[in-house]
Amino acid sequence: MQGRIAAAVVAWLGVCGGARAQLPPTIRVIVPYAPGGSVDLLSRLLGEQIGRTRGVTVLTENKPGASTIIGTELVSRAPPDGATVGFVANSFVINSQIRKLSYDPLTSFEPVCHFVNSPQVIVVNAKSPYKTLDDFLAAARARPGEFSIGALGPATTQHVAVAMFLKTANIQMNFVPFQGGAPATNAILGQHVNVIIGNYSEVAPQVEAGELRVLATTAASRIAPLPDAPTVREKGLDFEVTAWFAMVATGKTPAPVVASLIDAFSTAMNSPDIRARLEKLQLFPVNVCGAPFAAFLRRQNEAMGPIVREAGITLE
Repeated sequence: MQGRIAAAVVAWLGVCGGARAQLPPTIRVIVPYAPGGSVDLLSRLLGEQIGRTRGVTVLTENKPGASTIIGTELVSRAPPDGATVGFVANSFVINSQIRKLSYDPLTSFEPVCHFVNSPQVIVVNAKSPYKTLDDFLAAARARPGEFSIGALGPATTQHVAVAMFLKTANIQMNFVPFQGGAPATNAILGQHVNVIIGNYSEVAPQVEAGELRVLATTAASRIAPLPDAPTVREKGLDFEVTAWFAMVATGKTPAPVVASLIDAFSTAMNSPDIRARLEKLQLFPVNVCGAPFAAFLRRQNEAMGPIVREAGITLE
C-alpha cells in the first residue's frame, strides 16, 4: 500500500512538474468526534484553506459515537474516489485491540497524512481546593471511589491516559466518558467531575482565563505554554501519553487520487496562516504523509496491544 502511494507521488511530481493535482470538486471530511474539539477545529481550518487556494468545497461532518467507530466505518464504506476522507487518532489502533471491527486499520484505508500531535493535561476546576497533583492524589487516596475523572472515551487516547494514571498512582476513581473534548471541558467547568484528562488545545482558553488549573501533563517533557506544570513522570508516575491526529481515505482509492489529497492537505498544513493558528491552538505540526505515515500507523498498531493490556482498557 505505502509503496504504491509513494511511487504515485513521485510519478505525479515528475509528470506535472509541481503543478497542482486534480481534486474532487467536493471533499467530505468525517470527524468522528463532537463539534468544538481539536480535531473538529483542525478539519475546519484545513478545509477553509483548501477552499481558498484550490477552489474545492471541503465539508466537515461530525459523526461521533462508539469510540470513533461510527465515523470511521463511514469512511471505510465510502466510494474509493477521494471524495470522502476521515480523521483518525490513537483510537484508530486502540479499537482493534479490544473489539471485532468491520474494518482493519491497516488494510481498509489509504493513509493520507499525520498532521499534528497534542499533549495531554490533567486539569481541575480553578475553584478546586487542589493546587498540585500531589494534593489531588493525597485526597483521592484518602477517599477511594468517591472522585470522578472525565475524558474522551471509551477506548481513546484519553481513556488510555486515565487508565495509566489510575494504575500508576494506585487510586480508585469513577471514569466518566464523553463523546468529545468540548463536552469533557464543559463538565469540568461545571464541576460535574473532579478532574479531566484532555488535549491541552481544548482547555487552553479556560486555563489562560483562570477558570481551569493544570496539575500535570502526560507528555514526555514539560510543554512550552505550561513551563510550571510538571510531567506525570516528574511526580513518580511512570507513563507517557500523547495524542496524534491524522487523515485516511477509503481503501483502494487510486494512488494518484491519494497523491492529490496529500498534495492539497500537506500544502495547507504548511501555510503560514495555518501554522499560526495551530500555534494558538497548542497543536504541534508533524505533517508526515504517504509511506512514512503508513509506517507510523504500523508501529502504533504494534505498540498498542501491550499498552492496552497494561492499562486494562476495556469497553466497560
